[in-house]
Amino acid sequence: MARLNQGYRGVEGATDVLAFAMRDGEYGEVCSELLGDVVISAPTAQAMAVEHQCPMEAIWDLLLTHGVLHLVGYDHERSPSDARDMDDQTLKLLELLGYSPDVFAWYQTTRPSAP
Repeated sequence: MARLNQGYRGVEGATDVLAFAMRDGEYGEVCSELLGDVVISAPTAQAMAVEHQCPMEAIWDLLLTHGVLHLVGYDHERSPSDARDMDDQTLKLLELLGYSPDVFAWYQTTRPSAP
């Protein structure tokens, strides 16, 4: 994950989830019905589950939701307002999946921006 993060974002170190939109890049028009790929760091997901005493399935759903939101245009690194919007949408989608909001009371995308 650290290699992907460095290679594609120029950011050193591992991250929890990366999203690669199909519409980006040289061949973005080839298959417009596909959103893209979401890569989740299993070790980071496990650490999050332990740290937040959260079921692993919930962490997978959280990270996948986060990645898919990136694929459809959300970006928590643009501004604090965008981060709040992404947080709100993430929690709404997780509720639709059947999660109680208190499961993710600890969750916020407001982390330091990438350089």
